[in-house]
Amino acid sequence: MAKRFISYLNKHEVVEMKEKGKATFKSYISEIKDGDEEDEETKGDDEDEEVEKNATAFFENLMQPNLLPGEQIISHAESVLKYAPYSDRKQGMSGNLFVTNFKVCFVTADKSSYTYKEHVDPKDPYYTKSRQRNKLIDDNDTPLTCIDSIIQVFSGGKKKTLQPGSVVSPSTKYLEIHCKDFQLHVFGFKFVPKDQAKRIVQAILHHSCPNRSDLLFAYEFGLNGKFTENTLRNKFYEQSHWDAELLRLQCNGKWRVTDVNREFHMSLNLPEYFVIPTFLTDSELTRMANQYVGERLPTWSYTCANGASLIRMSVLLPDSDFKTCEEKMVLAVKEASGNRDLKIVDLTETCPSVADIRTSSIKLRALCMTDTYSEFFRQDATWLSQLDGSQWLINVGRCLKTAAEVADLLISKVSVALKEERAVDLSCVVSCLAQLIIDPYFRTQEGFSFLVQREWTVMGHPFQRRNHLIQGTPENDKGPVFLLFLDSVWQLLQQFPSRFAFSETFLTTLWDTAHLGIFDTFLFDSAWERRRFFREGRKLANICLPSAWEWSLQFSEDDVLLFNNPLFVLHTSSDLEGVISIARGSLKRQQKTTTFSYAHMLTDFYDLEKKKSDLFRKPDSDVLAPINSAPAMLWIWSQCYLRWCVPAQILRGGRPAEYMHQCLLVEEILCLQHRIKKLEEQKDRRKKSVGSLKLPRPQSGLVFSLESKSVLDSGYLTSSFPFPAAVTTQTQHKLIDGPLSMFLHESLVQYNYDEDMAED
Repeated sequence: MAKRFISYLNKHEVVEMKEKGKATFKSYISEIKDGDEEDEETKGDDEDEEVEKNATAFFENLMQPNLLPGEQIISHAESVLKYAPYSDRKQGMSGNLFVTNFKVCFVTADKSSYTYKEHVDPKDPYYTKSRQRNKLIDDNDTPLTCIDSIIQVFSGGKKKTLQPGSVVSPSTKYLEIHCKDFQLHVFGFKFVPKDQAKRIVQAILHHSCPNRSDLLFAYEFGLNGKFTENTLRNKFYEQSHWDAELLRLQCNGKWRVTDVNREFHMSLNLPEYFVIPTFLTDSELTRMANQYVGERLPTWSYTCANGASLIRMSVLLPDSDFKTCEEKMVLAVKEASGNRDLKIVDLTETCPSVADIRTSSIKLRALCMTDTYSEFFRQDATWLSQLDGSQWLINVGRCLKTAAEVADLLISKVSVALKEERAVDLSCVVSCLAQLIIDPYFRTQEGFSFLVQREWTVMGHPFQRRNHLIQGTPENDKGPVFLLFLDSVWQLLQQFPSRFAFSETFLTTLWDTAHLGIFDTFLFDSAWERRRFFREGRKLANICLPSAWEWSLQFSEDDVLLFNNPLFVLHTSSDLEGVISIARGSLKRQQKTTTFSYAHMLTDFYDLEKKKSDLFRKPDSDVLAPINSAPAMLWIWSQCYLRWCVPAQILRGGRPAEYMHQCLLVEEILCLQHRIKKLEEQKDRRKKSVGSLKLPRPQSGLVFSLESKSVLDSGYLTSSFPFPAAVTTQTQHKLIDGPLSMFLHESLVQYNYDEDMAED
């Protein structure tokens, strides 16, 4: 009987309940009994009471949030309505809304919509294969550090944006929570008592932006999580890691790691260890430091195989009386680079400012975060002009252009110094992009993580201020600089789809991870603030936080496979020349019926840089040659910005469908290669009269395999995959035909699924 009750819940009938109390369960249990005469005849009153007790306990446990170590419930409200996106406040589900010291959590009896199941039965109708689920947060959870703005909506549609310290009105009709990941949550308080509604809104407002870093949930999480030291967490905080990087790049003779800033005696803005020219002594560094903004001396970032080096430097203080220090530093850099020329690139002239990025991101957010169909189609009518007006792609293009120019200088044996006021924002962007263009190692997952750790985390990009994690951050200090960088990397990935080992899902997940607020990687403004947080917290206890690169803390092994790029696997596989030649010839002959996106990847069509962007052509070198003109080759990052936008979703299509087909193609090629190798081996062994040998099939490391073709008939595979699909049976979208569709047209996969299913 108890098993049948749980099955009854799993069929989603519980979400239709208007009351969530024990009395409701009694009526449901009675309904089950009435429909099962055999159970009534064989089971007595004692067992009925036991069933009622188990059912009530099951439900009460189901309606509670999952809590992390150190997480505590602060406030909650019952009978809250969460509205489905683009439903005009007419569809949704009822449940309990909780505020903890980590997140805003909506819990409903429909457990399949939010519960992470690490070990699942594939026959379970609510099991979604390969749909990314986070172990730390559920689908209906919003980390407090991810909240961008809170809007209170009153009767009549009047809205009020709540600021820290604002007076919260008790007459809240709806509450809109706008998130930094472009998601929008709308809650209704029609059935919630006014005092309870006011308390929970106040709790969300108060805890979403604390006024001190040690009041962030990360402190309690680190204190109670009992995390241990690991290499990823400490990468480049130790001298040995810098030494290893200099050795890898074979430049440890003229550049050295200095500990002049040990215990941050010289500068609070630099790490304890960094790289400088060998020809500068520590005493000289100490004298020079106080002449630069933030005591940020010129520091090393990269050295090419030809000896040309890339450095980052802040500007001299206006009243500096040591004008010769920059000249001395320049001479030292030249000498460390083999007396090559040095060009100083002023990023304030070539790249957008933090203020430009903030203004641009606000406009982009307003364009992508619509809540109703009418609002969406109104935006869509002027989509191109509004996107152009946001200047977002223009800013991305400026960064790519500057990075390409820097890479060209380095390849031409000219050292480059990136000059910025504090050398913590656009210098991070341009430096990393230039290294990605030049060095294929940084296009792997490991290399990319080390690059971000070194250039962003350790060298002091102010994540806390730029992502507005702390109350009181000045407007001028806010701006998603890291998002601009990830978008620029995504643009490179689109232009060179087989030259990166990671997928766009890896980049999107990285942006989401930056706003969880519990990882050491994206939480601090500098190495000094990180040290102070760990050693001088309010409880004076040493704590430890995990690294964002420890993906096993968030995802299962299958989920992590989604980060792998099938085209990179295909590009790096052997014995493909003949297969690719035949495929390209076939596609050329059928170009009229081939999709545009496949045509420009697999043929010479749309080859703007003399075949440099050809997908399968053997590259002349490992250096990329990006195109940075926005009208020509820059696109909107739909997976990141439009994944929650229901009308913009492509059912069973979009880039995720391309990704799935690419995975299946790679699996098939590897399978055929394995069969050929096995047959050849059997033939040789028969000639030698030797017994058979079992050859293990090579693993592609991809999430979709040859057994995954059944997913073609699954409605969850939309252009938002692998993130929670916004398209449901209640929110089926209409196909759009407007300016936005021009940007999404490249994502379409022309495939007749109905015929495929009919043949099966």
